[in-house]
Amino acid sequence: MWLLFCSSAFIASLGASWQINSQFNFAYSSWYDRLDIKEHILTFAPQNRFNKQHFASTDKKQHVALFQQVVRAINNDGKGLENIRFTSQGKITRLFTHDEVGHLNDVANVVNAFLQTALIASAISVLLAMLYISKRLPVPSTKLKIICLATVVIAVVMTFVLVGFKRLFKLMHDVVFADGYPWFFYYQDSLMSTFMKAPDLFASIAVNLVVVAIAVFSVYCALVFAIQRRFSTSH
Repeated sequence: MWLLFCSSAFIASLGASWQINSQFNFAYSSWYDRLDIKEHILTFAPQNRFNKQHFASTDKKQHVALFQQVVRAINNDGKGLENIRFTSQGKITRLFTHDEVGHLNDVANVVNAFLQTALIASAISVLLAMLYISKRLPVPSTKLKIICLATVVIAVVMTFVLVGFKRLFKLMHDVVFADGYPWFFYYQDSLMSTFMKAPDLFASIAVNLVVVAIAVFSVYCALVFAIQRRFSTSH
């Protein structure tokens, strides 16, 4: 029961983390500098094969604004993706190709399904929390909690070390987007991949999501078990 509570609570925390990160544009502005995205754009935008080479003349402020529009559209079932434009050298140009819009719509569908799952997980975790509190059920020892946490962390880290992020990235896309639009784009064919510096930025976003989710999860669990202790003491 404790494992079910923790699993549902963490999935719910990931959903909350997505919403929180969305409000802060997934720290794109900070990762932009750390990942040298400007240099990446200057390298590959001039090579664009869809007559969008002038994207190289755009600045960080516009890149941040464009990414924010993408995040907003993905959180709104993909609506508006085809209308995103950038301005450079007096030209207003559509940012994404047809296939890029299709892929981002696939992403929006996955995100929507995940957030619905997180909502269900939230309900399950709240019900289990109420059960823990009302029935004053015992909680595993700190030692057992640490062992469980360490096992999960080691398993995740070893998976990334042995398989590699890029290979996992490709595998997940092959599975999730098997029947959707193409998801792999060369930098020369895609401003989406260029100004997001895929997959480096996505690895950074994953870090954002997990770190915030752990914080939310920790606060939630501490609150539940604090209430349980107070309830037990008063009864």
